[in-house]
Amino acid sequence: MAEKFKELLAAGHRARQENRLSDSRAIFLDMVRKAAEEGDRSSLAEALGGLAEAEDGIGNYEAARHHYANAAVLYRQIGPPKMLACTLRHEADLWMRTNRPAEAEPLYLEAEKVYRQNGEESVLDLAHTLRALALIREAKGETTAARSLWQEACEIYARLEVKEALAECDKKLSLL
Repeated sequence: MAEKFKELLAAGHRARQENRLSDSRAIFLDMVRKAAEEGDRSSLAEALGGLAEAEDGIGNYEAARHHYANAAVLYRQIGPPKMLACTLRHEADLWMRTNRPAEAEPLYLEAEKVYRQNGEESVLDLAHTLRALALIREAKGETTAARSLWQEACEIYARLEVKEALAECDKKLSLL
């Protein structure tokens, strides 16, 4: 199944990139079914993530969050940690998109912890997560905590020369 799975995975992502969202969704649904039938948890987690992306693209955020949550359950059990953190962050981003920061915050916090443990390999992902957490803290009126998160994200963006994100951080810091 491994080679066939890789081909289907590539086809699902290609369909999504080509804005053939229904095709992408159908491919990933089929992959989820096949991986579940075969008991291949690693492939199932990856297929659920792809299905979540397809649902997100269609605008079905509730289904996307559900699929990300199920993928996260598997990644917590089997790893790899970076996939867990990315999945958590994507699910949290969907909660934020629907103005539900209370649901997003614990997911971002868990992702932050994993990214920190993962070290330099995940530093840009960590900065993105810190940015999201800073926005949540800001909305809660926790200015000191927000400032600290913005400062750390800003330092990472500066080191990696991510100019647009650095400009946002600098602007946020000047307003706090």
